[in-house]
Amino acid sequence: MFIIFIFSTIFLVWGIIEQTNHQKRVNSIPIRIHVNGTRGKSTTTRLIAAGLREAGFKVLAKTTGTLPRLIFEDGMETPLKRRGNPNIIEQLKIFKEAVKRKVDVLVVECMAINPEPQWISEHKVIKSTIGVITNVREDHLEDVGPGLDSMAELLKLTIPQKGVLVTAEKDYFSLFKEQADRLKTKIIWADPVDVSDRTIDKFNYMNFKENVSIALRVNKLLGVKEEVALRGMLKANPDPGALKICKLVKEGKIIFFVNAFAANDRRSALLIWENVKKIFDLNNLPVIGIINSREDRVLRSFEFARTLATDIILSKIILVGPLSKLVERALLKLKVPNNKILNLGRITNTEEILQTVLRSINNKNKVILIGLGNTKGVGQNFIEYFNRFGEVK
Repeated sequence: MFIIFIFSTIFLVWGIIEQTNHQKRVNSIPIRIHVNGTRGKSTTTRLIAAGLREAGFKVLAKTTGTLPRLIFEDGMETPLKRRGNPNIIEQLKIFKEAVKRKVDVLVVECMAINPEPQWISEHKVIKSTIGVITNVREDHLEDVGPGLDSMAELLKLTIPQKGVLVTAEKDYFSLFKEQADRLKTKIIWADPVDVSDRTIDKFNYMNFKENVSIALRVNKLLGVKEEVALRGMLKANPDPGALKICKLVKEGKIIFFVNAFAANDRRSALLIWENVKKIFDLNNLPVIGIINSREDRVLRSFEFARTLATDIILSKIILVGPLSKLVERALLKLKVPNNKILNLGRITNTEEILQTVLRSINNKNKVILIGLGNTKGVGQNFIEYFNRFGEVK
């Protein structure tokens, strides 16, 4: 019993010392930006940091995204290596790095999923001066709870105290404002309409207006002119999971690959589909979807099956991943014709999957291949393959 008391005391003292030291690190970084939301967090983090860099701020940024990255003051970046599963303790190390580099600004993507870690991440670790909520979409419903209301309740936990919140989320703006008012935080609406199509077209990947509008608003808050911020944003590297269209010539046929693996909710998938329809003449091109499932995302798999059965009509649907059988049964139940579904199960070899794609287009010389569902496993393999052998359209 005495030994337990001694260890408990030591642990308590260590915790108090660490908390005190962390608060000193927080105080030494004048601008702390915490980026949360369902979609677009990584891209928005990169855009905010890039605009501020262009304006002369000394910025360190950290994304969680498809592949976690630390982005330095000069825009160079390095992968973050992890042992085990992601943990918000990782953010403490980022603060140590930021203090060592004596940065003016730290921009951090939220990496927590469940309610308690979300609250701790903001109110005990980052203590942001500017909070961001990109949007409210359906994701991680197995952890969060059913419906958009549950997701919105979760995201509001990272609204800062006595700071500023910037959001492009319209439907839950009043909910966020209510929470912001309680915390004596100013809330700012970033209207995506303010970003022109011409501006979006300048990016070499498929960006979204809400990401850019938020980044511009945050930069404006810190005194950066729009033209300066945009100049920096256009120089920034996209996230590895960012939506890009790559062109690949294989066996005399052209494959246009739309990397939408990171868009793993219905609304995001539909936005991408609308963009694809604007870029390509789908009347003359077969469109094949490769749907990558994860064994821990059952609800998401069912949602994608419904979307593909009713909203995104494809020439063929290639299923991969551990839940491919479940997705196939769901598609058949939703009256998707059996001859449109190709279930490749746990096949992960990109070359093998591409051969299936080429065989399925018969005498056509061009095909659009759109990846949806998840980046993990097959999705990441495809991204790396097309980054290596394809060219950005």
